[in-house]
Amino acid sequence: MSASLSSELSRSARPARLERIRAVSRVLAYACIGISLLLAVGLLAYWVASPDQAILRDAGLTGIAFHPVGWLVRLMGLAVSALPLAGLIWGLSRVRGCFNAFAQGRFFTADNVARLRDLAIAMLVSTLLKPLIGALLSILLSWQTYAQGKSIVVAFGSDTLLALLFAGLVAVTAWVMAEANAIADEHAQFV
Repeated sequence: MSASLSSELSRSARPARLERIRAVSRVLAYACIGISLLLAVGLLAYWVASPDQAILRDAGLTGIAFHPVGWLVRLMGLAVSALPLAGLIWGLSRVRGCFNAFAQGRFFTADNVARLRDLAIAMLVSTLLKPLIGALLSILLSWQTYAQGKSIVVAFGSDTLLALLFAGLVAVTAWVMAEANAIADEHAQFV
């Protein structure tokens, strides 16, 4: 173990370390609320205020003559786009509870394990829905075209792969916390 890590993990550094965990956890709990609100408002603003060309470009529909994107299509696009966002916001609300528990000094609890697991599930579902929702939006928006055929665009990029990896990391962390909790319970029975 390196000298800096062993000094950080020393018994005398524990109170400062715990206070740092509590302080950062309080900030992150508030950040979960702020991010959730920002994402919801941002999605609404995107569908209300974005120019037609930007919406069509973001859906991967370029080079085709389109009718103006009407309000009904914008509202349907907002509703469809809100599905993965709703899952992600639910996951953020669950992890907010985890951060609040950390701020109160409760670390390896079954509730925290469940909250982290729920965040991983929310991230996984939201990430897997993203390409499907994109394809659905491309079909919805291609109704606005002057062309006879309709378009479908499926996008799967490195951001999707990284989000899936991060969801896996959170899931494994929750499993490790559950195992640590089980080991601690077993040790407590011997005393």
